Amino acid sequence: MKKLIRIAIASLLMATIVTGCGWHLRGTGQVADGISSVHISAQDRHSEFYRSLERTIKTNGITVAENATEAQYSIVTLNNKSTRRTSTVSGGARVSEYQLTESVDILILAADGTQLIPRTTLSTTRYFDFDENEVQSKEVEVELLKKEMHRDLVQQITRRLNAVNNRSASSPETTAPEDAPED
Repeated sequence: MKKLIRIAIASLLMATIVTGCGWHLRGTGQVADGISSVHISAQDRHSEFYRSLERTIKTNGITVAENATEAQYSIVTLNNKSTRRTSTVSGGARVSEYQLTESVDILILAADGTQLIPRTTLSTTRYFDFDENEVQSKEVEVELLKKEMHRDLVQQITRRLNAVNNRSASSPETTAPEDAPED
């Protein structure tokens, strides 16, 4: 019984410490409520990255507009690149680890074409062990890692979109002046 009480107290103490320091789970790419429509401009509208971005936007109940002038915001993606390079070589001069990098340049524009976020390069990197005896399974692992990396890039984009939306929602242009004449 005493052991159970100690465990409960330790768990409660740990929960208090973790929440007190501001730690929280990373979000899943939720987009702010104030966003109604987004246009996505991409070089390859059939890529896995584009589909992942579009899926996340739609999942949040936001319309993906076909035309930039019909959307509240436009996300322009440029230079979507995947690179794979040798990271570690074994003593026998064979590759034992690869580094995967996914990167994309983005711009976020207002409906009137005003640049809200200048051209920014977003990237994410993962490492994976390579075994030449398991080439086929390693290629499957690479594809899974790339999907995870695309989700990470999409989360980075949604965080920037939320920041732009929060900034425009709190800008002085949207609030009434305090010294306005009363009727």
